[in-house]
Amino acid sequence: MKKLLLLVTLVACNQPTPKWPDPKPIEPVYIPTAEDSARTRGPFMRIHPMGQYPEMIHDNLERQPALKIEEWLSTTVPLADFGRILKPGQEMEMVAFGGGLTAGVMNGGITRESQQSNYTNLLAHQMGIKNFAMPLFEKEHYNGTGYYVYRHTDNGYPQWDRVVNNTVSVLLGTPTMPEYQGKISNFALPDGSAERFMMGNDCVNCDLNKLFLSRFKHYLRPYLSEAFDAIKSEIPYNFVVIEEFFDRWMYGIQTVGRVGLWDYCFNGSIMNTGKITDSAINNILNKGQKGVIFTIPRFQDLAYMNWYSTEELKKRASEVHITFNKNNMGDGLVNSAKPFSLIPTAKLHSLFERFKDGDAFMANLEDKEVLDSGECYMSDPALYYNHKIREYAVKKDLAVVDLFDLYQRIHKGGYVTDDGVLVDGTLYGNFFSSDGIYPSPLGQAIITNEVIKAVNQHYGAKIPLVDIVGFAKSVEVKK
Repeated sequence: MKKLLLLVTLVACNQPTPKWPDPKPIEPVYIPTAEDSARTRGPFMRIHPMGQYPEMIHDNLERQPALKIEEWLSTTVPLADFGRILKPGQEMEMVAFGGGLTAGVMNGGITRESQQSNYTNLLAHQMGIKNFAMPLFEKEHYNGTGYYVYRHTDNGYPQWDRVVNNTVSVLLGTPTMPEYQGKISNFALPDGSAERFMMGNDCVNCDLNKLFLSRFKHYLRPYLSEAFDAIKSEIPYNFVVIEEFFDRWMYGIQTVGRVGLWDYCFNGSIMNTGKITDSAINNILNKGQKGVIFTIPRFQDLAYMNWYSTEELKKRASEVHITFNKNNMGDGLVNSAKPFSLIPTAKLHSLFERFKDGDAFMANLEDKEVLDSGECYMSDPALYYNHKIREYAVKKDLAVVDLFDLYQRIHKGGYVTDDGVLVDGTLYGNFFSSDGIYPSPLGQAIITNEVIKAVNQHYGAKIPLVDIVGFAKSVEVKK
């Protein structure tokens, strides 16, 4: 017999002005057992890049929250000076829009703990903002979507176990989750963006985001572009965190057969207009709000793209012969003398596991599993998009957080934080979580400091940096 538990309504608002809707009648929900999680995990599998391959996921585990993040968030910080961000008499009201990085994806899932240790929440703490409200999973559903942990493997190639206890309930049929009750300041969607928030249920290939939009149901409108108007009418925000393009980029890397300039995933609005015209961002910033915007890192600088390193492969193999079906026009051949990348899949994992040093590496792959040198060049965000992001930031008076530069320096090795912590961006390092794409808690703190530095420099603000050494020690994360 399954045990029923009343859903706890969390209200994280100590701002008196907006009138929130009366709570809906509280309905009982199940706390899923391991069997329930296995049955309902489908909608969440896309969060982890290898979650779609059952052969890569082994045991189900039960885990409790391990970080002392709530204790750290309760500590006091020096009073921040917001420089020219605020007009006289204004109080800081911050909101955030973006994808998985901003939504709190970590280890291939979203949990209450990953939401609390997300860079936007850490940023709000450092800024002294008391009314920034993450749409946290309830305490009894602290493992949220569930998440993945690395298994020990002798060969070093990653495999995972999945944490399944105390996950959120998903109503079957049209998958939905319980609507979040209370103020929301972070509207980011895993595998998403503000554009997808605006498109709502009309979004194509966005089942995961439709599921998470059900938590924001209060703000959705029949005319979807009015969702932002609903947010602005209740939350008179004056500072915005915008992390808009990275998930779109990664979706293209993982799914597009022939990467080229015509792909919306990579160049969005700028191919036709020469500038960023994304309507969601322009709507968010239509009253001259201040804020930050992020450049896009290179996919080659992610741990995810180095699980099966092509550079290491070329060193180990007597020759590399990789063919792929090119636009249904016969096989293309990878020129291994030039840079190329392989998209991690279960098939690729098997090829690397079986491969022995000194042998020839022979493979025939799907076009979308291979990025040859031309595609690697065309999908480099430095080619078109990042300088357009900088131009847009100048136009809108936004600070720029240069993730492109940060991730590149971490990938090259030797990157050290201001207080002396060596940052490791490799497979089992301290920057990336086990999904190889999104940062660990320590990585989130490092990104928080990059945001603070950008804001301080651009707006003449004085916001204290996170003490990375102290954070790692207090929260008990790997340093």
